Amino acid sequence: MTTLRTDIIPNLYANPIQGISKASPAVVTVPVTAQIVSATGTIGTVTGSGTLSAPWTATITGMTTTAGLLSGEIITSTAGTGTFAAGGSVYISAVLGNQSITINKVGGTIPTAGTVTNITAPARSTLPIFMNNGDPILFTHPNNRFTFASTTGVFVANETFSQATSNATGIVTGVYPTYITYKATSGVVDTSHVVTGGTSGATTTPTAVTGMNQLLTAGVNGTNEYYANILTSTTFALYTDSGLTTPVDSSTFTTATANTGQYTTFNTVVITTP
Repeated sequence: MTTLRTDIIPNLYANPIQGISKASPAVVTVPVTAQIVSATGTIGTVTGSGTLSAPWTATITGMTTTAGLLSGEIITSTAGTGTFAAGGSVYISAVLGNQSITINKVGGTIPTAGTVTNITAPARSTLPIFMNNGDPILFTHPNNRFTFASTTGVFVANETFSQATSNATGIVTGVYPTYITYKATSGVVDTSHVVTGGTSGATTTPTAVTGMNQLLTAGVNGTNEYYANILTSTTFALYTDSGLTTPVDSSTFTTATANTGQYTTFNTVVITTP
């Protein structure tokens, strides 16, 4: 088998950022979020007494999916004609297939048979499970925002903007009374030149630019591409080489805006002969 070529293909969705440290190497922290696994489900007959030795037990059927659920996990749901009821903990005792699970509950009030919605798994890290050390990543929105004292006109969400002289461009992701969040598309916004909305025509000169914008040009060959060194289930460090020997020093970068920002991962595809 001969390798013909190796392609690096970006994933089509972006991953959220909780924070980026000012350090060498810079460390990215990703959020931990709960996930709605199934929009629907029906609790069947409930048996047991709610004790450790004899928990209340029931089967939930008619789920849209059980993908990602594991035995032993505590889950929640929104009451319908049925309910998990107050108090105690409901956990999965077995995953029976792609549309049903068996649950146990210890303590609190006995669950009620009937329909429930939004069956939710416990909070988990948003770090992609397929991400490996040395994988390239691309920052598409490293917590970017700029503040302003006043504007002429009103910026609108999803419009493009450009800044004279700096040649920075971006897409507005949020409009607030004193600041704008945005996804950068080129360059780095500064505080010396006028920003103009491509659709609204609104203008302003930023009074401050935050969000560790230097990450847009501090990567490989002056780009926003980096290599990840996974540290924990919720953190990874940034390097500018795939061997992870040259760390990114963000000590002097602007402070990242908490709980905003995005990065994109890449898949490596090796094409070979049969």
